[in-house]
Amino acid sequence: MSTQYTIVTGAGGSIGKAITQALVERGEHVIMACRNLDKDRPLCQEINSRYPGSVVIMELNLASFDSIATFASAIQEQYPIKALINNAGVMNKHYSTTKQGYEMTIGVNFLGTYLLTRLLTPMLKNGHITFTTSLTRYIGKVDKNFFDLTANNYGRFKAYSRSKLATTLLAHYLSQQLAPMGIHVNAADPGIVNTGMIHMDAWFDPIADALFRPFISTPQQGAISALSANMSNLSGEIFEKQRHHTIPKRLHTHPHTQWLIEQAELITAPWRKL
Repeated sequence: MSTQYTIVTGAGGSIGKAITQALVERGEHVIMACRNLDKDRPLCQEINSRYPGSVVIMELNLASFDSIATFASAIQEQYPIKALINNAGVMNKHYSTTKQGYEMTIGVNFLGTYLLTRLLTPMLKNGHITFTTSLTRYIGKVDKNFFDLTANNYGRFKAYSRSKLATTLLAHYLSQQLAPMGIHVNAADPGIVNTGMIHMDAWFDPIADALFRPFISTPQQGAISALSANMSNLSGEIFEKQRHHTIPKRLHTHPHTQWLIEQAELITAPWRKL
């Protein structure tokens, strides 16, 4: 049987690195999907020096549909895969856009992740898909203005919470749609983790670093949620470290899930035909 790989997006970040290392230590093979190869290649080399041939690094920029399509095509040609861990995500202080002109947080965390998942799903029969969610999903809003963030109404928490609610809705939707293929789809909530993402670029950061950071999860602890989801034969669950619960019923009937999926399909359609 040929070697099967688990793809970890954002594998060079704090949690992504912890996920990658834990998978390799369990004897698995990993494709590190990274935006900045120059920055993350030393990590790949370091892991392979201890576990020869366990890790491959490939370029993936979730802010570019072209990059996503190129990555998926290369995977199809070269690497059998058994799991996709959608770990990568952004939360930007200032408004910016993806290559295709969508607000960056929505573009990366939802649209880019959506396109990547859609392109890789046919290669994942009886496999696993994990989406990273966040507690901010509780304050997120998904309606028909979801894609309408501009420089004038942008807020980092507004964009991030929207993207994480949308990702959770997507996890539930796919857990139902992909069940006939034997694909297990779950969400993973790492909790509040000591990473650069929680740095607010504000005057109170030094105070928060001194008082708050010592009591939040390490990247290794945050990685447990995704690792647990990736090992589970359940579907439609949210994993919080080793514990898990079904995605809440109120999200099963969210009034804009179908609209959200239809919009994502329309937006990404040209790149799914490449």
